[in-house]
Amino acid sequence: MLTRFISWLRLCLPASQNSDSVQLSGDVGLDIEEIPMDRQEVQWVHYPYVAAHPAARCFVERLVLKEKRPKTVDAYARAIEDLLAYFARTEPARILEADEADLDGYIANLKRRPPKKRGRGETIEDETKIHHLTQCRLSDNTIAQRIVACRLFYDFLIRKHLRADPINPIARGSDGSSGKPPARGPGRRRQRLPWIPSDERWEQFLVHVILHEDARTKAMILLAYDAALRREELMSLQVSDIDWARGIITIRAETTKNGRKRSVPVSAAVLSLVRHYLDQDRWVLIAAYNGDDTGPLFVSESTRNPGFPLAVGAFDQVIERVRAKVNLPALTPHTLRHQRCTILKRAGVSLDDIALIAGHKSTASTRLYIHLAPGELSKRIRVKVKPFDDPIRALVEQALGKAGSS
Repeated sequence: MLTRFISWLRLCLPASQNSDSVQLSGDVGLDIEEIPMDRQEVQWVHYPYVAAHPAARCFVERLVLKEKRPKTVDAYARAIEDLLAYFARTEPARILEADEADLDGYIANLKRRPPKKRGRGETIEDETKIHHLTQCRLSDNTIAQRIVACRLFYDFLIRKHLRADPINPIARGSDGSSGKPPARGPGRRRQRLPWIPSDERWEQFLVHVILHEDARTKAMILLAYDAALRREELMSLQVSDIDWARGIITIRAETTKNGRKRSVPVSAAVLSLVRHYLDQDRWVLIAAYNGDDTGPLFVSESTRNPGFPLAVGAFDQVIERVRAKVNLPALTPHTLRHQRCTILKRAGVSLDDIALIAGHKSTASTRLYIHLAPGELSKRIRVKVKPFDDPIRALVEQALGKAGSS
C-alpha cells in the first residue's frame, strides 16, 4: 500500500526546487515536492497537519488546480486540518484506513465541541452567540460542511487508490429520489428561519447607529443593509465601484459567493452617509498617509495601520461593539442582509428582483439581462420600499444636519 502511494505521489507532483520532508505514519519519511501554485497560493501555515500529510496536501492542491474559489479551498483545508488533528490525538496511523466507527467518533466529537471564533491575532472561545441561536455548540452548518469535506477527502483517497477499503467511511444520505430507499446522513441540519429583529427593535437600532455612531460605522452598517451585502462584498468595495450619478454600486465577481458580478441600487440617503465618510474621516486618513483615493472604500482608523484596507473580520468587530450597546446579542453582519431582503418582500418586490439584489445563484439565466439596465430595477426598488426607507432618510438628514452645524 505504501509503495503504491509513493509511486502515485511521484507521478502526481512535478519537479520543483523546493521539497518538504513530511511524515506519513510511523517512522516512514517521504520527500514530497511541491506543486507550483500559479493560480492561487495556499497559505499552508494555517493548515500545518494538511501541509505535513502527503495525501491531504494533494487533496487541497487538487482543489486549487480545479479552480475552486479561495473560500472553498480554505473551508475544505480547515475541515481536513480538523480531521487530521482529531486523529493525531487518537490514532494517527488510522487516518487513511479509518472505518465508520472511527468517523462516527469524529462526528460525535464535532457535535460536542464548543464553537470557536477568530479574534484579534488568536482564536477565542465564543459559545454565547451560537448557543443563543441554535441551542447547540458548533452550528449545524459548520458540522455539515466538515462532514462533506471529509467525505470528499475519502472519495479522493479511494479514487487515487490510496485507501484499500473501497467503501467511504462517511455514508451519504438519500431523499429517495434516486430510486434508493430514503436514508439520513450522519449530519443533521435543522431547518430554521434566520433571526431578524422586530420592527420596534430595528427602529431603535437605526436611531442609535445613525444618530450616535461615527461616520465609518454609519456608512458600513447602512450600506450593508441597504444593498443586502454579504460581509466580504461590503469589505471588498472600492470607491470606484460606486456610480454616484445612478445610485448604483457594482459588486465585482471576485468578491461574490457565486462568482457573478451584479449591480445593486442604493438609496440617496445611504449614499449621502457614504459620501460624508469619504469627504471627512476617510479623506483625512488618505491625505495624511498618502493612500489611494479610489481604492478600498473602508480603511483602518487605528494607530497601528491608519489608512490601510480593513480586514473582512473588522466588520464583525463593528457589529459586536454596536450590538452590545443596543442589547441585540443575536445580531450578526448577515442579519442586515436578511433584514433588507425581508423588507423588500414585505414591500411587494418580486422574488426574482430580490434574488438579483441579493446575488442568489438560483436566479434564472434570462433574468441576468436585467443587469443590463440596472436603473430600471433601481426605480422599481425605490418605489416599493419608500415607506420603509423614508424614516432612514429623515434620520440621515437629521444626523448630517447636526454634523454640518457642529
